[in-house]
Amino acid sequence: MDASSEEWVAAPRTTALTADEIFEFSLNGFLRPGRVLTDSQVEVLRDRLDVARARGDAADLLDKENWPEAEGGAPLEPGKSVGFLFNLWRADPAFRAVAFEPTLAGWASQLIGANAVRLLEDNALFKEPGKGGALRWHQDYSYWPLAQPNAVTAWIALDDVDIPNGAMQMARGSHLRGEYLPAVFGTGATYLRERRPSSMGAIGDPVAEGMETDVIAMKAGEVSFHHSLTWHSSGPNVSEHPRRAHVIRYVADGTVWMGERRYDFNYTDEELGLRPGDRMGGEYFPLVPTGSPTE
Repeated sequence: MDASSEEWVAAPRTTALTADEIFEFSLNGFLRPGRVLTDSQVEVLRDRLDVARARGDAADLLDKENWPEAEGGAPLEPGKSVGFLFNLWRADPAFRAVAFEPTLAGWASQLIGANAVRLLEDNALFKEPGKGGALRWHQDYSYWPLAQPNAVTAWIALDDVDIPNGAMQMARGSHLRGEYLPAVFGTGATYLRERRPSSMGAIGDPVAEGMETDVIAMKAGEVSFHHSLTWHSSGPNVSEHPRRAHVIRYVADGTVWMGERRYDFNYTDEELGLRPGDRMGGEYFPLVPTGSPTE
């Protein structure tokens, strides 16, 4: 195949992460390894996302009803929304195939430093043109019922993403500061203080705290990874283009489940067959084959 052809340039990457990339992730808390989906795979996931939305499965991350323990959970901008679909891998073979893609899981295992990884969950996120709202600065681990933050998020763009349509921003090195309280996305108000150490504070403006931030602009089919403690946010969609993504969370095998003691997950501990203190496993948290990436 001609190396100058568009098809060749757009081919998904299958090579293992390099030592330089792993070092970059350890310093910054995020990484953009490249393209993981073909154009045809992107189109399939867009179509399947539309099907799931048509079934009425989507929630709005800015809806105050999603944050019963928070103060002032109503969106700051009426009419704005951030659509959210949970665990599509359990219902849709197309999303399952991506979540179990060995290259992605292999990169996750390299970044976490684990011999094996489990699937924590996957999500589809979407911001409509001109209607998609902003998500305040937050870190993923604050919302997870895990005893350890040894997990990463793989964020796969299903549309070209830039500042106008709500690209993510990452705060460099923020993962090294530890855990902060979870925030309501609409207002930034914190909650769950009764389940966290009293000294735990709220995430503020990273620039005001002396951190540099990066805009995570990507082409459709590309992926970024970020540490479970990395501060990140995303702006509103003020463009004429949608912003859709398939988001996959991988956790190190052996991670301890804290369940309802720490955070109310989408399934109860009874449904999962786990008790606080158990190592994660079972039907809902399967091992993901990492394969053997090419050198």
